[in-house]
Amino acid sequence: MAEKSSRNKVSIGASSLILIFIVLCMATFGLLSLSSAQGDLKLARRNADAVKGYYEADNKGQQWLKDVDGVLMEEMGKGQDSAQCSLEIKDRLGDLYDRETGLISTDIPMDRGRSLRIELVLMCGEKRYEVKSWYVYNSEEYEIDTSMPVWGGEAPTEG
Repeated sequence: MAEKSSRNKVSIGASSLILIFIVLCMATFGLLSLSSAQGDLKLARRNADAVKGYYEADNKGQQWLKDVDGVLMEEMGKGQDSAQCSLEIKDRLGDLYDRETGLISTDIPMDRGRSLRIELVLMCGEKRYEVKSWYVYNSEEYEIDTSMPVWGGEAPTEG
């Protein structure tokens, strides 16, 4: 009778352990995939916001360029000498025009402390200006956090 009861016993220990291990591995990999996908989504949204901000600033820059071109067309089309024209352009453009360098420039603020810088070189003749630079730069100063004491490689002095 003892033989009969031992034969009817089902041995499911090893296969259950393997199945539990496989389920735990699949759940762990699933959670890691979900976490990675959320990180990728956040990065994609930040990238989309940055690109959108750049093109909004670029659009404002194109509008500014159109306005400046209109002023230059009006002032240079009057047939005046370049010195008189330069004075009138300075009066119309104000601080945007630097008479000494002949540069017309502006900064268009963007997000995260960045700005779009546009510089035009004032020219004579049919070509009124030339774009010298059109770039994005960090316009805000940032401070490095030095509040955490970090070992600089020097041995402590004993006093």
